[in-house]
Amino acid sequence: MSQKQLLLAKAIIGLLIGLVVGYAVGVSLAKDAAKGRALTMEQYVADFQRHKADLESSAIPMPAAVVIGVLMVFGAFALYEGLSYGLAKGFAAVASPTPSSSFPPAARG
Repeated sequence: MSQKQLLLAKAIIGLLIGLVVGYAVGVSLAKDAAKGRALTMEQYVADFQRHKADLESSAIPMPAAVVIGVLMVFGAFALYEGLSYGLAKGFAAVASPTPSSSFPPAARG
């Protein structure tokens, strides 16, 4: 496996992860925007206490949030490196012919 294959694999994996994350964020934002367009002032005011309780109930202590954030970054990095390494190994396997797959030289006459 060469550095060129590894770099190409990392670029491809980075692009694919970026596309997946971007799509997920876009879908989430579109869903929130649709909810916001459908919500009327009367509905919001009538259910204000539930909205407030939903916002307040998701409080996470700062040390726990930091630990979770660090674990998520390490997990994302490990996933990226593992997928990149696997794809680079695949490139190397395709690029280098195996002895069993090579044909014997043709007989010259």
